[in-house]
Amino acid sequence: MGRRTDRLHDLPGTQLDQEIRGGFFVLRHTLMEVARDASMFGGNPGISERPVIGTGALLRKSLIDIARTCQRDYVLRGGTMEFESTGALHVLWVRITAATGGGRLVFGPKSADPGLLLVDLTLNDEADSTAVSIVFRDVTRLTVTYDVGTDITLIGLLSGAPTTLDCNAWAVVRLRGNVCGLTEDNSQYIAGDNDFTNLYIRHYQSRDKKEICITIKK
Repeated sequence: MGRRTDRLHDLPGTQLDQEIRGGFFVLRHTLMEVARDASMFGGNPGISERPVIGTGALLRKSLIDIARTCQRDYVLRGGTMEFESTGALHVLWVRITAATGGGRLVFGPKSADPGLLLVDLTLNDEADSTAVSIVFRDVTRLTVTYDVGTDITLIGLLSGAPTTLDCNAWAVVRLRGNVCGLTEDNSQYIAGDNDFTNLYIRHYQSRDKKEICITIKK
């Protein structure tokens, strides 16, 4: 990765982003690159023991809980998974497979000491019909983007200029494909460090409840 400080020349490496500017670490560009380019669903296929959240079940976890148990892979089959943001300095990646019956993913309010949760969500191809409701609580606006080049949708995007992309969510859900049906009418060019990225963007506004729900269907 390229690196730059006020005193040193760039170090050779791959182009990801210039993460150090004026002596400060720039996180938001890294989040964008990780969410777009990192290996998706890159778990260990040989591991079969995954917690299954079935119909009527509720699994509630904070980032601290997830970090302590090291459990990163779940199956959602009709139940509800609720995540709580407490866990400052924790940046965690969780994989969730939605099987028959789908379910709900709930992201609680952003606490005073939040971490960052990145969720890879995939709809099981073997399921006849699957629907997942993704709920963000205590947010006024939520951003959904679709990157045509990588064929990836991000819900709850954290990166980008504050005037263009929201920074009030503490979690990002990533799915393959244009699952929210965004079109070129929503297309915008977003500036990065080195170039521009063409993204389809839609902003969801919350109402009185300060809660936004997006349903993904297979």
